[in-house]
Amino acid sequence: EKSIVIIVDCSLVLGIDSSAAQAIAKLKDTLLKTHLIDLFVFVTGNQFGFPTQFPLTEKLSTKGHPNLSVQNDVVDEATALLRKDRGSNDKFTGSHVSSSLDEALAYAEDALIFRIDPSLLEEDNAGMQLSNSEREMEDADLAKIYLRKVCPIEIADGDLETLISLFKREVWKNGDFLWRQHAESDCAKLVVTGVLVAELENEAGTTEAVFPGNLVGELGLLNRDARMSSVKCVSAESVVYSLSRSAFDDLATTNPSLARYIDLICIKYLALRVQHVSNRIFETRCLPI
Repeated sequence: EKSIVIIVDCSLVLGIDSSAAQAIAKLKDTLLKTHLIDLFVFVTGNQFGFPTQFPLTEKLSTKGHPNLSVQNDVVDEATALLRKDRGSNDKFTGSHVSSSLDEALAYAEDALIFRIDPSLLEEDNAGMQLSNSEREMEDADLAKIYLRKVCPIEIADGDLETLISLFKREVWKNGDFLWRQHAESDCAKLVVTGVLVAELENEAGTTEAVFPGNLVGELGLLNRDARMSSVKCVSAESVVYSLSRSAFDDLATTNPSLARYIDLICIKYLALRVQHVSNRIFETRCLPI
C-alpha cells in the first residue's frame, strides 16, 4: 500500500556529519521520486535547523522551509501553525522541515484533510463581524467549556459558574509577555483564543506552545514559587481568563472544595509530564511548569 506522508523525527539527534547529511538529502529525493511519496516531513527538534555544516535544512525543503523562521523569532509549533499559508496555497507535497514533532503531526494531518476536502482548511472569518460585547460573550462561553474540559473530575454547573466568575478576561497582543521568568507567581491563566509560548531564558531553543484550552501558571499560583519560564503571546491576539492570587486565596478560605479543582488540575498536569515518555529521555528540552 502506498504511503502518503512520512515523518522522520530527528529531535534526539545531537550532531550530523556532512556525509550523513548528504545521504539524508539523497534519501529524501529517492523516496519522493521512486516511491512517489506525497509529503516528506523532517523534524529538527529545535529552532536552528539541523546540527550540521551541510545546508540540510534547505536541501530538505523543496518549497523553502516556511515552518522555520529567522533568528530572533520564536520558532515552534505555535508560530508554524499560525501561518496563513498552511491551507490552499500549499498543496502539501514535496519535502518540508518542522521544528517539532507536534507541528509535523499537525502539518501531516492537514495534508490528509486537504486530500479529502481543501475547504476544511479555510479560515473561518465569521467571528470577524462580531461586536466587542458579542466577542466577550463568546469568549466567556468558550472559557467555561475549556475550564470544564481541563478539570480532571466532573464539575457541577453551579460550581463551574462560580469558579469562572473569579477569572478576569484579558487580551494580549503579539509579542506581549504575560510574565517573565523569575517573576512573582501571582495568577494562573486559562487560554481561550490565540497561542502562547513558554520559553526558558538563557537556554537555546527551549520552548513549548500553549494552545487554547490549557491553564498556565497554576503551579506557581499554588506553591508561590517564582515563574520558571517566560510566557509570551505569539498570535496576533490572545484572549486569556486570569485567576489572581487574591481571588484564589479568598476562594481557598471561603470555599475550599471549589478551590480543590485548581489543585486537581495542577496534579493532572504534573502527572502527564511525569508519565510522558519523552520526559524520560535525556536532553529532550522538556520545560518545567
